[in-house]
Amino acid sequence: MRDDNLRKIYLVRHSIRDFEVKNEEAPLTKEGHDLARDLVQYFRGKGITAIYASPYRRVVQTLEPTAKDLGLPIIRIEDLCERSVGEWVNDFDQFAWKQWQDPHYKLTTGESLHEVRERVVPAFEKILHSNSSSIMIGGHGTALSVLLNHYTEGGFAYDEFKMMTMPDVYLLEIEGTELRSLERLLFFR
Repeated sequence: MRDDNLRKIYLVRHSIRDFEVKNEEAPLTKEGHDLARDLVQYFRGKGITAIYASPYRRVVQTLEPTAKDLGLPIIRIEDLCERSVGEWVNDFDQFAWKQWQDPHYKLTTGESLHEVRERVVPAFEKILHSNSSSIMIGGHGTALSVLLNHYTEGGFAYDEFKMMTMPDVYLLEIEGTELRSLERLLFFR
C-alpha cells in the first residue's frame, strides 16, 4: 500500500563536539551548546511532532534545547549512531576518503560504510513507517551522509559529506518511502 502523505524530515547533524574526548560520549563544546540553542528559534512553527536521535551525548545535547522548547521527548535509536571506526584515526580525512572510495573498507575492529547503511537505512524506514508527520532526526556526519547517499542514489557523496558542518540541517520531503526533494537548510561556519 502506498502512503501518499508528503512528510518533512529534518535531519540534524550534531553541533560542535569536544575533540579532546575520543569516544562516543564526547560532549559539545561551549560554542556547540550555543549553536544548539540557536536551532530552537529555527524549528519553532515547523509542525514537528517527534524527535528521534542517535543515543550519543553530542547528538542528544544538540537536540535538547529544541525538544524542550517544543515539549517533545527525544526518542533514542541505537541504529542511528555514528560509524564505529574501531580505533582513533589521526588522519581522519584520508580514512574517510578511503571509505567513500570503497564502502567495504574498514579497520579490523571498525565498521564499513556498507555496514553503516545496513543499519541506518532500516532504522530510518522504521521511523518513517511509524510516524506520518513532520519529524526531526538527529545524528552524525557519516551516518547521515550514508543515509543521504542511499536516498539520492549516490548523488550525496564524499564531497557533500566533506561540506557538512556542525551543526547542519537538511530537509527531506518523503512521499511513502520515496525521496521527493532534498534541501540543505542551515549550516554553520
